[in-house]
Amino acid sequence: MKEATQIMHFIIASVGMIYIMFKAGEWVLSVALKQWCKLRKESLKQKAVNDLYDAFELGKISPGDTVKITTKGSLRIMMYREKKEN
Repeated sequence: MKEATQIMHFIIASVGMIYIMFKAGEWVLSVALKQWCKLRKESLKQKAVNDLYDAFELGKISPGDTVKITTKGSLRIMMYREKKEN
């Protein structure tokens, strides 16, 4: 009887440990995926800014100049290059 009780305790402890390890792995994986998605979204935003920069040749704006862009939905985007103060 004592041996059967020890076996049952071992099995229950093993199942509990496997469950805890599975949940911990699930948590680590979810944190890693959330970070990856966050980085991916930032890179998509950066790609959009880069495309805007290339499309309107914003690199050619001289300090103090302003560029106004109006979209078809009446959204106006205004960009300017700051003057460098030395």
